[in-house]
Amino acid sequence: MAHLESMLRRLLGGPLHKLDEVDEAPAGPGVFLLSESDQTASYYVEACQTLRVGLGNLVRGGRGGKGGRGGRGVSEEGLKGKLAENLGINEAKVSQYMKDHCCVRWIQLDEDAPLLAHFAIAVLRTPLNLD
Repeated sequence: MAHLESMLRRLLGGPLHKLDEVDEAPAGPGVFLLSESDQTASYYVEACQTLRVGLGNLVRGGRGGKGGRGGRGVSEEGLKGKLAENLGINEAKVSQYMKDHCCVRWIQLDEDAPLLAHFAIAVLRTPLNLD
């Protein structure tokens, strides 16, 4: 538990990246967190085999990487719909909202990425991961 807490602190303390900067993500496995730029809310956590690909897919409107909750990412429609519902905005405005108000943080991990993702979801209660 202490190890997971330490990794979560590293993730939360990582640098914030705008969604147009995800090509800077490492090519290795890890966990990413989608949140508000001002860090007032966290929305989505996912473990993926390749951070650069998982984040790129998320930004381009596809599926995130493999890992996430139960080994599944959230589809674009699911992510957009859940975020729109959570924010109380029209689904058509979600992409622009994410670009203007959201950021990502990541941590590269060779092992334990799925465990950290599950732990982060449980602790942060990220609404886009919850059923």
